[in-house]
Amino acid sequence: MILIKAGSFVRQKQLITLTRDFWLAAHEVTQGEYQTVMGKNPSKFQDNPSHPVERVGFYQAQDYCAAITRRETQAGRLSSGYVYRLPTEAEWEYACRAGTTNLFSFGDDASIADQYAWTLENSEAQTHPVGLKRPNPWGLYDIHGNVWEWTLDWFDHYPEKALTDPVGPTGGTLKVFRGGSWNHTVELARSRNRFMMSPTNGINFVGFRLALGHTIR
Repeated sequence: MILIKAGSFVRQKQLITLTRDFWLAAHEVTQGEYQTVMGKNPSKFQDNPSHPVERVGFYQAQDYCAAITRRETQAGRLSSGYVYRLPTEAEWEYACRAGTTNLFSFGDDASIADQYAWTLENSEAQTHPVGLKRPNPWGLYDIHGNVWEWTLDWFDHYPEKALTDPVGPTGGTLKVFRGGSWNHTVELARSRNRFMMSPTNGINFVGFRLALGHTIR
């Protein structure tokens, strides 16, 4: 887990401030990790347990987070008030940007994306083991590409005001995922890009990354 210190960033001219530190996994949850905890592997690409798990819906990702929280709590390794969960959309983008203001965490030049991301241009139509590409400045691997990553937030249009510790609307029909994937062009893997889907759906280009932080809602 990578410690992400509190701070601010600008999201489409909107100042976002995060007042609490949190932790974010250096890698997307792998099929091997998911299999060990949940006893099954829903993924399409099962050649290697180090590939990110995919075809997991939002609620399945939530169940995994809850299982890790129970395990770590029972082992006495989790402080009171902390849980393993999905990152909020704001936490995800803040960690992805890693202090940058560019299109990607590695700059604006998409021609060098092959060093950092598995996208449609280089993936050969499949996922790849996590951690093979270069990380972003804060040590997060595959934050661009490989699989999109579920966030906690329900989808809505961003409000036109500065926000502190935003968590999105209290309800909705679609959940947001971030980061791009093996099945989409590099332009869709930009730090600011968002997509959304029904939380009950699982598809072979969406997975998730574990966060550790204060309980939300």
